[in-house]
Amino acid sequence: MSEKRILLIGGVSLIKGRVKEAGPVMKEICDELEPLLQDIGFVDSAPFKTVSMIIRFGEKTDLTPEYEAINKRYNELPVAVEMELAEFRVASKDVVKSAFVKATIDVLLDIAKKYDLPSEPFEMIKS
Repeated sequence: MSEKRILLIGGVSLIKGRVKEAGPVMKEICDELEPLLQDIGFVDSAPFKTVSMIIRFGEKTDLTPEYEAINKRYNELPVAVEMELAEFRVASKDVVKSAFVKATIDVLLDIAKKYDLPSEPFEMIKS
């Protein structure tokens, strides 16, 4: 694996509460998707080298990616989605991971469309 990741996933709570399994699940997803992103050259022609995805835990679920300007200093594309915290408070690790993977794939597909990047493997995973 290269020294700089292509995909970083983090989370922040907009309301009081936490998702117990969030951190380990986010790391697992990054570890699993990183080789795929490298194999297809996801960021080779992109104006950024890292996707920095933040999952905001709030009162509703809105998986429409919210983009910020590309961070030129770190060569990162910041993008965020919101997921309802209540549904994850007592969810199993498998449920949390499944929801996070779906959100991540949706975001990567949206980024691929927006920046004309390769997306075939994600379309296959989603279907």
